[in-house]
Amino acid sequence: MTRLSRTTLVIALAAATLLLAVDLATIAEAAEIKKPAPAPGAIDASRAKPAPQPATGDASAPQSTKIPPSFPKTVDEAKAEAEAAKKPADKWTDAEIADAKARCAVILHRIHAVTIPHEPIKDGACGAPAPVELVSIGQNPEVALSPPAIVRCDLAETLVNWLENDLQPLAKKHLKSAIIKIETMSSYDCRNAYGRKTTRLSEHGLANAVDIGGFVMASAKTAYVLDDWGTPQREILANIAAEKAEAEKRAAEQAATGKDAQVNLATGQGTTPTAAPATTVATTPGSPAAGISRSTIIEGVPKLPVTLPGAKSRTNTTAVSIAEPDRLGGPTLHLHNAARQKSSDKTLIAMRTGDSADHDLPARIFLHEAHAAACRIFGTTLGPEANADHRNHFHVDMAPRTVTKICD
Repeated sequence: MTRLSRTTLVIALAAATLLLAVDLATIAEAAEIKKPAPAPGAIDASRAKPAPQPATGDASAPQSTKIPPSFPKTVDEAKAEAEAAKKPADKWTDAEIADAKARCAVILHRIHAVTIPHEPIKDGACGAPAPVELVSIGQNPEVALSPPAIVRCDLAETLVNWLENDLQPLAKKHLKSAIIKIETMSSYDCRNAYGRKTTRLSEHGLANAVDIGGFVMASAKTAYVLDDWGTPQREILANIAAEKAEAEKRAAEQAATGKDAQVNLATGQGTTPTAAPATTVATTPGSPAAGISRSTIIEGVPKLPVTLPGAKSRTNTTAVSIAEPDRLGGPTLHLHNAARQKSSDKTLIAMRTGDSADHDLPARIFLHEAHAAACRIFGTTLGPEANADHRNHFHVDMAPRTVTKICD
């Protein structure tokens, strides 16, 4: 084949190739026209560039993220999720129980106490991961808790310290005998404070509190909060205030009666010609003018006996005479704070509680000093001075207090 023929053949092949390419482009363009247009905002998958894949083993490669839901949560769904987050777990975790038991073992090893392990308690917000049944505390003598109390081990330790460092020395000092029994009234109880619906959760609901009604000595002597504390200061103040209000009312009525009598005499009203004359006394020259004898507020009011609640004497009555209206209200009450600060002074204790009978003082002084000692070591100490709910027992608990302990 000649050179000319080869050249012609190459040109012909090139022309054919060009025509084929043009035909293919025309066909593709026609197909693109017939293809439906994508929706606004949609991404054409055929033209999208694939995301670069990180190399295997590349630690710096970003981790895959969770794709957010297509639609936001409804209000009800959000509320339900928030409530579920607030709701306490139905049971303690194994880790929580193990940690609590380990701590409890350390505490029980260093104190004098007889305990029985109790199953973990979980009732909503109430309970404890490793409570114990506290049977007795102390030694020589061993002091029984009747009935045994369900408490956390931290509370058990504080009770032992209170007994050994304060209660036993006080009992031997004032009652001449050691304590052999503590009568309990309540320990673990899933309830709010004071047993009411609107108050916060009680420390009793956390096995972190115990109520004590009284103490029994080896000599058979007893010291019960209800019987031996004495009349609470708040009750004494309330009764004195009531006595004062009643006395002021009578004085005001008497003053009003005297004033009305004076007005009637000055105007001549209220008398009749046949009415008997008012009582008079004879008048003699040189003596003060005598006239109608009457009682007015200026002359004072009769002395009023005020009996302090719980007061005793040889006749079981202690009276304070009040002679003038401006001195109504009973004796000075500044001894209230002094009795707290110096509770060992029998006179102050007797005056505070309204009882001066010597045979009542040992148990009374013991209880007041026991309460004061509890205030130093427990987070909360409540007794008869707090309110009527604690008239018959001491409440002690281990609630953490960031500023000061509660002592009433």
